[in-house]
Amino acid sequence: MKSKLRDFVYALRYRGTRRGKACFIRRDTAIHRGVEIGDGACLAGCTLYPGTRLGRNTRLADGVRIGNSQIGNECQIETESSIFDSALESYIGIQPRCTLDRVTLGSDSYLAREVVLNDVHIGRFCSIGPRTSIGAGEHPTDLISTSPVFYSTRKQCGIAFAPETTFAERRPVKIGHDVWIGAHVFIRDGVTIGNGAIVAAGAVVAKDVPAYTIVGGVPAKPIRERFAAPVIDRLERLAWWAWDAAKLARAQSCIAQNNPAKFLDWAESLRAA
Repeated sequence: MKSKLRDFVYALRYRGTRRGKACFIRRDTAIHRGVEIGDGACLAGCTLYPGTRLGRNTRLADGVRIGNSQIGNECQIETESSIFDSALESYIGIQPRCTLDRVTLGSDSYLAREVVLNDVHIGRFCSIGPRTSIGAGEHPTDLISTSPVFYSTRKQCGIAFAPETTFAERRPVKIGHDVWIGAHVFIRDGVTIGNGAIVAAGAVVAKDVPAYTIVGGVPAKPIRERFAAPVIDRLERLAWWAWDAAKLARAQSCIAQNNPAKFLDWAESLRAA
């Protein structure tokens, strides 16, 4: 009876939206028309703009703002984070005050607090440390001025002398699967980071990072490869990050140990069978 009354109140309060079963929506939550909310969602003081779709059991905290984005199942987005024009897969954790604009983020990944992402594609099983900035935009170094008022029509300063945009201020960043990026990292526009790579805390990454390579420093340089080249090649071909949850659960004990040959032999024997 109580749930039916709650659904009736939501229907009156949030006209033009679609809501699943067993949702809880705190009174100070603002939901615009056209929003879709999955079963079991818990929304506490957030704002959802048109074009937003939330998956099953989504948890949104105070001050979260989402617009024109798709959020997968079992995602938790913490206080004062904002997500626009993005797509998140399932089982993702986003800590407070993160900003995502034109981002795709793979499942089983997390962003620590105050991460800023612009025009970034991120794979599955990625871990990104606090206060990391990826895709902050570019300025030309070979023109007389670096100010965008002379080469951009976007009017970042409220004025533009350029009749047309003549410099690409943004280039997408691509981050592979199972990548660990430490705290306070800066990654320049246009960079690609391969699967299994690790970026040390405080690094400034201006060039592509090969798969399973550890980099660090300012500017970031290779420190070492995580595994021998034949092992890296086998891991890349295996692409375990694409497995379903049941297979990953079976593989857990082989993944959570430091002998890659043991894991690879086990996985390749399954494939052969």
